Amino acid sequence: MIDKKQGKPIRFLYRYRREGLIFMLLFLELLRTLPDSIYDWCNAWFLTDYSLGFDSRLFIGSLLRLFHPDFLSQRQAYHFVLVSIVLLLFLVAGLLGYSLRRLKNHPAGVGLLLLVLLYLVCPGSPAYLWTTENMGRLDLYLLLVTLLAAICYLKMSSVTGRLLTFTLAGLVALCIHQAFLFIFFPLLFVMFADTMTDFRAGKKHFLLGMGGMLLLVAAFFYFQLFSHINAPDPETLAASLSRRTDMTISDTPLRLEYFSDFAASTIGVISAQAGERIRYGLITLFLLSPLALIYGYVWKRILGTLAHGIDGLQVSTTEKLKYLTVLLSQLAFLPAFALTLDWGRWFGAFLTVQAMQIILLAAKKDAVVLSALSSLSALLHRHPYPFLITGVYLASFQKFEAVLLPDAPVFFTSVYRFFDMLFH
Repeated sequence: MIDKKQGKPIRFLYRYRREGLIFMLLFLELLRTLPDSIYDWCNAWFLTDYSLGFDSRLFIGSLLRLFHPDFLSQRQAYHFVLVSIVLLLFLVAGLLGYSLRRLKNHPAGVGLLLLVLLYLVCPGSPAYLWTTENMGRLDLYLLLVTLLAAICYLKMSSVTGRLLTFTLAGLVALCIHQAFLFIFFPLLFVMFADTMTDFRAGKKHFLLGMGGMLLLVAAFFYFQLFSHINAPDPETLAASLSRRTDMTISDTPLRLEYFSDFAASTIGVISAQAGERIRYGLITLFLLSPLALIYGYVWKRILGTLAHGIDGLQVSTTEKLKYLTVLLSQLAFLPAFALTLDWGRWFGAFLTVQAMQIILLAAKKDAVVLSALSSLSALLHRHPYPFLITGVYLASFQKFEAVLLPDAPVFFTSVYRFFDMLFH
């Protein structure tokens, strides 16, 4: 007979086996693919802090300066990033495992498990955040803050408390990097939208939520248009930062972020490489089209439920508005793709948002999402092999680098060679 006290660790491990398995899979992927160093382009953001003024990309440097006020070595910065990645893996594993436990023995559970597995093996899995060109990108911290808000969304009972937490998380994320509004805000938006339509929410909560989101938009415009730092030029700033580290500090990212006008830092840069980005972007969409079809099916079922109701019960107008705005929130990615070159980062964030929006609503046992996932479960039971092939196919791709999916130029070159062989 097992002693109750001795059995507690066993029961704990069994209860959280999903979380443990997901974490171990992600951690093994980290050990297998971890780069040797932070990508050089990102070094400056671990040293810029609020002593320079109040601008974007100063939050992480300020946090590090609390612990390393005089000198930040390359080793210390690398360890900080590594610890941050492990924390991210704990959060991802916890949220995915929790959502799966919530749907244990539910018809929608198999459909949710499918989306979780496809997310973990696809090019936009958390592993894209530590590829060679993405190691040390501030996107890691944007997702960390957003997932911390997601825990509050799932566990905090107070509607007011949740809305205030989402607003605070959004402000912190914008201080880390103003691109948050275009890449991970749609994930925060689903938390806002669902909380504002909570059965306990009233008019004051709706106004509080709207006010919070408007505050985030205002903060973005402040960082983008009105903030500044106390440095005469990028060369002087780079030299000043270099005195506090043994990392290589380039003045180019500092110039583009703090000293260039909009035309020089966006339109001028984009126009030179727009054709290449569009070409490889379209190839990426083609290569990942099986995943797009699966999410398209889920959203088609969601919209169908809005039109026809669930088991004869009509969905309220407020609920319909929630799902439609969540779907439309994906349009926030368009400015990122239109105004910057780092399409690989945006594709990775987009795939993360697609998965996490559905997963969070499923964890909340949202009736409309559960109905759609139940339909996906039934489809999987009827036709398992196409989904199995899709999973193996997606797992065969490399993870996104900063600017593109590495497989895209290889695919393009291979197709060109075949055409050249056949027609010349």
